Amino acid sequence: MTTHNISKPSKSLTTAQLREEKSYELPKEQDQLVRNLSPAHHKRILRFINDAGSPFDLMNSPVRPMSADQMADMQPGETGMQKQIELMDAKSAHAMFDLRQREFPLGFTNVHQLTKIANINILGLIEWLSDSMFGSWQTLPYIIPRQGGGSVSIVHAALLHTGKVLFLDDGPTPIWDPNDEVNPQFEFPVNNPDYSLTCSGHSFLSNGNLLVVGGGGFGPRAGANKGFKFDPVAKTWTKTSGDMSKVRWYPTAVTTGDNRMLAVGGWNENAILQNDIEVYDEASDSFVPISGATLGFPNLYPGLHLLPNNILFYTRTGWGHAGGAPPASLDSSSYFQFSGPSVGTWSPIAPSTINRCKGMSVMIYRNTCPHTRILVVGGCDSSGGGINSAAEIIDASFLSPASAWAFTAPLPDTDLRRQCNAVLLPDNTVFVAGGVSTPSSPCILFDPVANAWSPMADLPSTRMYHSVMILLPNGKVMMSGWASDAPSGTIELYSPPYLFKGARPTISSAPATINFGQQFTVGTPDANSIAKVTMVRPMAVTHQTESNQRVIELYFLHDHVHPNNLIVTAPDGGSPHSFAPKGYYMLFILNYAGVPSAAKWIYLQ
Repeated sequence: MTTHNISKPSKSLTTAQLREEKSYELPKEQDQLVRNLSPAHHKRILRFINDAGSPFDLMNSPVRPMSADQMADMQPGETGMQKQIELMDAKSAHAMFDLRQREFPLGFTNVHQLTKIANINILGLIEWLSDSMFGSWQTLPYIIPRQGGGSVSIVHAALLHTGKVLFLDDGPTPIWDPNDEVNPQFEFPVNNPDYSLTCSGHSFLSNGNLLVVGGGGFGPRAGANKGFKFDPVAKTWTKTSGDMSKVRWYPTAVTTGDNRMLAVGGWNENAILQNDIEVYDEASDSFVPISGATLGFPNLYPGLHLLPNNILFYTRTGWGHAGGAPPASLDSSSYFQFSGPSVGTWSPIAPSTINRCKGMSVMIYRNTCPHTRILVVGGCDSSGGGINSAAEIIDASFLSPASAWAFTAPLPDTDLRRQCNAVLLPDNTVFVAGGVSTPSSPCILFDPVANAWSPMADLPSTRMYHSVMILLPNGKVMMSGWASDAPSGTIELYSPPYLFKGARPTISSAPATINFGQQFTVGTPDANSIAKVTMVRPMAVTHQTESNQRVIELYFLHDHVHPNNLIVTAPDGGSPHSFAPKGYYMLFILNYAGVPSAAKWIYLQ
């Protein structure tokens, strides 16, 4: 018989009651916590204390403004303010504020300076500003090497189904094993393409190979109309049998659900913007044009997403003319409906007044309405500088010419953002980093359920143009590429807040291959605590453009006959499988605290 250790009701106290009851232990506990603060955590505490305009600013967490949609969804009697968190009592807040005003007029420089205040209680403040709320960055103790010596100019990164990361440099293409964060683990392909793939477009094919199209280096060049496939297992590059009809520099690549890949836009060798689409077919290993696809994007690397209903949506993000200039004209979102495999028509939606050139977009799935939304964040002003406009989101489940963008809640800071990176995490939140031209640049997180933003740990470096950011199988986020707008082979890793919220669940078994719509079993000793199962498509990003990110929440049941099993249903969506294209995905399980497992690779067919 199993004996459960259950606390008596009389001892079940709230956190506030525990703090009050054990107040005699608080100074010692606080001192130990302060000694163990990371530099970033310490800095957040000092910033919050020193920014306070009155003692009342110290007592509770600040209220963040709500979006119009959030306020419209409020129930009768609800307040238009988000719930505040009590950080300290009035006595501690007044004592801290008075000490700062009296003895530290330029602000505290170390939390230990608060020891002058007797019986001060800042446990709530320490907890609220901890890594479990903000996450944490680390800089790896090595850099990406260049084969033959010299410095790298990382502009592209792709997560392979082997768990390794392929970087595209203006030269040989290094492959990195992210599992070793202490010792550099790099290798190089057996062979390399016959020209630089820098400034190309890329996406994964149904067999897990990466198809890279166009490019040619740090400027358009004749002959860069090729396609090259990288095999992650053999570590070889192979040219496609057929070439594209045009040179494409800064094109966007979008994987379809029917074993094809779209190559869209870009400059030709004469720096003339292309207004068409070609499609690569895996069966023929060649490219053919799409009829009717002559929208005329004002952007290089146009922001595109293939919706679950097989409609291609243009978000109006992109790169203008690659020289700091904004789009020349036509900055309205549009959608392309296929009337056949290689023919279709563009239709516009209601225009928006915000310039999203040099912004980034992501597609967000949900199992409840609205099922498909597109988020855009960042952009530029008329001179090409960053903007602080609120992000926008659109319900793309059923598009029509009347469809329109709406604002999310305002961003939690006032920084100008352009060339920021956005990554979908396993819990379907959106992490945004880079694009702010200040040291220790602020990062933010979007919760698509609450439709709200939260500040995250500051990025130690300044990453903008040519920076790359991808989700890794261990749940961390990697960032590399040009630091402070200069070539850099440094690598930074971000551990999101969910990695500081307790023990991680584990996947003990899962099939290597699943079919569309199939029920399959996931083994885990943590089955009773699992609240969500997701499949995440690996990223292949460049120039803040990644059209193929997907986090798909799967339906599942707890197996009561076998308590260590989950019965999960694979995604389907029907032909041509645009909802979840055939290929490799990372499978995550998440517990009720929102903590994800490490991923297991799974092949969907």
